[in-house]
Amino acid sequence: MEEGDDFLGIARKRFAAAAEDEKQLRAKFIDDLRFASPDGEEQWDAKIAMDRKAAGRPTLSFPRCHTFVQQVSNEARQKKPQIKFAPRLDQDKDTAEILEGLARFIQYDSQAQVAYETAIEYSAGASWGFYRFLTEYCNDDSDDLELKIKPVLDPLTVYGVVVPAIFGRKPRYWFVIEDMPKEDFEAQYPKAEMNSLSWAEAEKQGEGWVGSDTVRIAEYWWVEEERVKGKRRPQVTIKTCKTNGMEILPGDDGESSKTEWPGTICNIVPVLGKQMIIEGKPRLFSVVRPQKAAQQLINYSKSRIAETLSTSPITPFMVADGQIEGYEEEWSTLNTTQRPFLRYKVVDTSGRPIPPPVRQTFEPPIAALSSFVAQEVDDMKATTGIFDASLGNSANEISGKAILARKDQSNLTTMHYIDNLARSFKQGGDIIAELVPKIYDTEREIEILGEDEKQKVVTINKQYQDGSGKSRHYKVKDANMSYVVTMGQAFDSKRAESFDTMQQVLASAPDLIHIIGDIFFKQSDLAGADQIAERLQKMLPPNLQDGDGEKVPPQAQAQIQQLGQHNQALNAACQTLEKQLGQLQFEKTAKTVEHQGKMQEIAAKARADMALEDKKLFTAVTIAEINTNAQIVSDRESDRNALVAQFHEQAHDVAMAHVGAQQAQQAAEQQAGHQQDLQAQSADAQSQQSAQDAAQQQEAQAAQPEE
Repeated sequence: MEEGDDFLGIARKRFAAAAEDEKQLRAKFIDDLRFASPDGEEQWDAKIAMDRKAAGRPTLSFPRCHTFVQQVSNEARQKKPQIKFAPRLDQDKDTAEILEGLARFIQYDSQAQVAYETAIEYSAGASWGFYRFLTEYCNDDSDDLELKIKPVLDPLTVYGVVVPAIFGRKPRYWFVIEDMPKEDFEAQYPKAEMNSLSWAEAEKQGEGWVGSDTVRIAEYWWVEEERVKGKRRPQVTIKTCKTNGMEILPGDDGESSKTEWPGTICNIVPVLGKQMIIEGKPRLFSVVRPQKAAQQLINYSKSRIAETLSTSPITPFMVADGQIEGYEEEWSTLNTTQRPFLRYKVVDTSGRPIPPPVRQTFEPPIAALSSFVAQEVDDMKATTGIFDASLGNSANEISGKAILARKDQSNLTTMHYIDNLARSFKQGGDIIAELVPKIYDTEREIEILGEDEKQKVVTINKQYQDGSGKSRHYKVKDANMSYVVTMGQAFDSKRAESFDTMQQVLASAPDLIHIIGDIFFKQSDLAGADQIAERLQKMLPPNLQDGDGEKVPPQAQAQIQQLGQHNQALNAACQTLEKQLGQLQFEKTAKTVEHQGKMQEIAAKARADMALEDKKLFTAVTIAEINTNAQIVSDRESDRNALVAQFHEQAHDVAMAHVGAQQAQQAAEQQAGHQQDLQAQSADAQSQQSAQDAAQQQEAQAAQPEE
């Protein structure tokens, strides 16, 4: 495209087309951003707010959306992009390390974290954000350029990038605009052709680029392609200039601002929110978008509570005519003066008794409105999946593990915002990998940054000898490198975690301080930690001393190899001893189990023998008792027979002593009666004896098998 009216006309048409494509997205972006603002001043609909204010009704705002946006953006602040380079083709490992350190330094020197955090904060709060790459001179006296990463503080100033990004296409043109006040434009561009026109004429010819008080200044970027014979892909060139829509403005050096970008990739990197394509139309969503209805209802309800409280009358006392006559002052100051009692008359003006004054109470619906507000707060959490544990509030979780689980659950629902930021680093890595060999193409000293964020100065594109006498040649110019982009914790966070872990290790194994003491203090923020680490490092064994890139001497390598072989032999011996020890422990366990089984058998047999002896003893005691009882019965029978004989003798003597037959007869009858009694007793005794003998015989027979 040639410079002139056609070139500028195409630029204006392209800008108008980009503005039209993004019109709906921008309207929703602005609305989301209003709700994401912490002050919440614009959360009310403009017409409703105007009507309420005209009627003297409150329009209060209680913004909560910004806390959910901060939850997502602050999660990204804990992460840090790491661009790791790997050698490709003929590039060596040392050059790859230099490129990796240079990529770190570019991000560090540019304060790229600010750019990344700004982009994702807009992405979460309004649906998209940007960061961009630019080149700057190293200093005023040098022609060497360096790469910078800059934040885009207002995403609405960028046109032509977001829609192609949603569709996964590369933009063909894009704009970065600034509305500059008239006075500033005339001061910054005194030789501009527009200054020769009246402002009214410029406004007429500007086709929307010139306003009543401002003029639009745009960085206009476009892609040109040229087909090259023998190549499948066209040769891509990106060019840029500054324009006010009517002319190409001069650059900082006073010459034309039209220049060629050294790369072939769009230098503005988008960070998108939730993206979708609905019926062929691009859509973007923020964290705030589904929360707006609930936020508005909270504002309405809270304003209604304030309005209810401000308009509710003071509840009056109901008194009869003349009931407080004479005490009017006491009652009129009731709400301003504390009184222990109030006086009143117990009769009305007619002299009839009346009850004491009473207050007519009325409870406004504050509780119901407050309950409704709580419900809407829960709705805001549910629409985003970010709950109390992630917002810092206490919930049902008690243990730290449960709290982290709930936090991780919330992070999963918003992870696509962090993931989209990580995806943007792929484009950022492409830009760095492409531009570094083109920008850093001269012999010069550059600063690089190690993984521990320590700076180091190296010479590139020149063969030289470093301080140790080793030849170095870092061929950054035309380097062809592959790379990997990762996200992780910032170095300070990783260092703090490493320090805590090593502190725990040293607490359990203090002797390791002589081996890892220097590393331990390097991770510390203590005053003088570096000096302590340096001294401990000097006390390390020679094989653990850092050589600062120097090779280990052959003799030392041989010793190290021998020690390694010896160490392997010791490890093998230790493994053999561990196996033998395990076998011995197994055999010991088996013998212990066998011994315990035998002991249990012996104990069982002893218990059986004791039970048998107890039965024998019981049987012997029983037999002895039976024999004793039999002897007692036999002795009693002998005594009975002796008594019977004695009785017979006495009866005979009595009979012979009586005189007369009648007396003899009576004596005989009495004797007969006594004899029958004695026989009956004798029969009973014999029956008892027979029963006892039979029982003893049965018990003796029952005991014979057990013996």
